[in-house]
Amino acid sequence: MKTNLFTTAAIAAAAMLAASSCDKDKGGSTAPAEQPRQGQTQQAAEPQAPAVPAAPTNEEICKAVTDQLAQYTYATPGGFAYEVTAEAPGKQTIAATLKMVVKENMYTQVAAPEDFNAGRQALNEAANLAIRPDAAYLMQVGAPTDVITDEDRVAKQLPEELQSALVALRQFAEQKLYNMVAQAGQEAEIAVTLEAEWKDGAWVFTNVQQNLAPLLALREFTPESALPQGAPIMTPEFIEARKAEIAAKVAEFNELAKPFNMGREEAARQTLTERQARAEEEARRSQEQVDAQKAEQLKWQEACTKALAAGNNFSGEWTRGKHFGEITLHIEQAKAFDNSIQFFGTIYDTKLPEASLDIAGRCELTPGENGSEVNVTIYDGQYDPDQPTAEVYDAKDGMLVLHLGQDGKLTGVMTCESWGNAPERAFTVQLTPKGGAPAKQPAKANKR
Repeated sequence: MKTNLFTTAAIAAAAMLAASSCDKDKGGSTAPAEQPRQGQTQQAAEPQAPAVPAAPTNEEICKAVTDQLAQYTYATPGGFAYEVTAEAPGKQTIAATLKMVVKENMYTQVAAPEDFNAGRQALNEAANLAIRPDAAYLMQVGAPTDVITDEDRVAKQLPEELQSALVALRQFAEQKLYNMVAQAGQEAEIAVTLEAEWKDGAWVFTNVQQNLAPLLALREFTPESALPQGAPIMTPEFIEARKAEIAAKVAEFNELAKPFNMGREEAARQTLTERQARAEEEARRSQEQVDAQKAEQLKWQEACTKALAAGNNFSGEWTRGKHFGEITLHIEQAKAFDNSIQFFGTIYDTKLPEASLDIAGRCELTPGENGSEVNVTIYDGQYDPDQPTAEVYDAKDGMLVLHLGQDGKLTGVMTCESWGNAPERAFTVQLTPKGGAPAKQPAKANKR
């Protein structure tokens, strides 16, 4: 077994010398050629097969080992050693180790140090103040909770200027760095086995097996010459410089946000003042509406009290289908309560005052769409039996359902409670305020 240890550079030099020597041997000699002796017959020289070398040369083995490594441009062959084991004449097994030398520094991308992120968090207070809901500032200036709206409770968006600065700083602090993982001159040792066989006057190398794992481990890294321009390379000096840059950018952001955040508080104070003024205005408007309603109600109550006062009459007509007649409602007594006026009196045929029936009525002082409702119950009395109205007067549930309108008129129907399912039987009544009632005179009429 033969062992050799040398460098590929030495191999290259030896190869050049060998080639030069071979070139000299191939050149012609000037010495005269040896003449054949007398008695000897000159015979043509017969070619003889070259003898089988004991082993391939260093250069041949090196070339066989390195031929397939040219694709790995980031490393170049360095130290080289091998052992040759003779299997048989003209057949060898070779075990070699080759050190591949890294040409230039190699880098990989890594996440930024956590210190960078911790440094940029110093702007969180200013950023948080800028996006706090208006509600926080309103309470800060003394606003009661009842003036805070749901909209006030929603967080604000950062102004575009602050948002841009915040994003830029975050990207700056989170920028990936390049970390050196292999230095120029670093070696990666690979193991190679191959077989050499003498064929047709030359060594043929087959079954080349290379353990390239140490070399392939460098393939995923970036050579220094291939880094982007200005690539951030992680060194202790760079880290300290970047931390200082982040601190400076944080200070710039805080200064940029300071007037905005101070303005938020002033804006909240202004908003509170405006809302308080608006609330006072609304309260006054509401009170004015209440006062106006009260005045209107009082005015209406006075109008109703005046319209339904004792001694007043309402005269007009009743109609039902093609039938009609005159009727008068006379108020004898009236009394006002908080929400109503109750009165007593009579109704009678305007042309025959002597035929009258007693009534009791109540006026609701809260007006509706058609005025105040006036309900009148008809009691005993005298009436003309030949008039259609006798149907109501004869019944025990006769009544008037009227409304006192803004014009002072009483309008509605005269009917019976039992006629609820036959409203067509009701008499339409329209009464207008008139003077005092004439004195009653005895008359011939049916008595209810």
